[in-house]
Amino acid sequence: MFAHSLRNVPKTKPTLWKLRRERLVALFARRAPLPERDVLEFPDASLTYAIRASDRRRTLGLELRADGSLTVAAPRGLSLDVIRAFVESRRAWIEAKRALLVQSEPSAPRFLFQNGARLPYLGAELALDVSIAPSRRAACRCESGSLALSVPHSAAIRPAIEAWYRRAAATHASARLAHFAPQVGRAAHKLVIRAQRTRWGSCSARGTISLNWRLMQASPEILDYVVVHELCHLLVPNHSLRFWAEVARVLPDWRRLRAELRQFGRTLAW
Repeated sequence: MFAHSLRNVPKTKPTLWKLRRERLVALFARRAPLPERDVLEFPDASLTYAIRASDRRRTLGLELRADGSLTVAAPRGLSLDVIRAFVESRRAWIEAKRALLVQSEPSAPRFLFQNGARLPYLGAELALDVSIAPSRRAACRCESGSLALSVPHSAAIRPAIEAWYRRAAATHASARLAHFAPQVGRAAHKLVIRAQRTRWGSCSARGTISLNWRLMQASPEILDYVVVHELCHLLVPNHSLRFWAEVARVLPDWRRLRAELRQFGRTLAW
């Protein structure tokens, strides 16, 4: 676990959270209780963190666990705006430490695209059956637990497999969005399949939901969790307690599914 305390912030840049204890008590003594979780939205990303308030704590601090989860330890009574300003000022530190955590994790073995390779597919596996046909265009066909692939040369194997996964993701995800839309109470305006390396899904203000094709390598439950997560963003565009309440209304076991999604991401080979 990494820890960062307010004491490490340079004294040459005075900020609101450096006020003396007497001023903090006077200014924030009667504020509403802090939420258990909060999220900061940046133009390029969002930063979710837990908040742990304590009567005994006198400074703000950050705790980054091995799984990348972030907790802010704060004096009770401190305003949420002050905490957000503190977290935003430490964004570079958080991202640097998370990068170190990723580097320290054992990397997944390199995937070999060859005959007999096992392709993960919605909680099962497909055996890869490759044939090289120089005079033919790439073609994929899924049958009897295998993926039959015909390509003009070996360099076309991976692109052809990814293209097949994308088509399968568009079909399957569309069906799951339609399945969950009545339960959530909102439907997606459009579905886009992408290949992000750091995001599983996103939702735009216009109702476009983007999903990562690599979710087809996960279990059906995990993909459903991401679908419901993004549909709920059509109701609540942030990660507030209200948002998670909407997710729990449809998927009561969402915490387990979120943990499984994180574990899946760590073991993804390609």
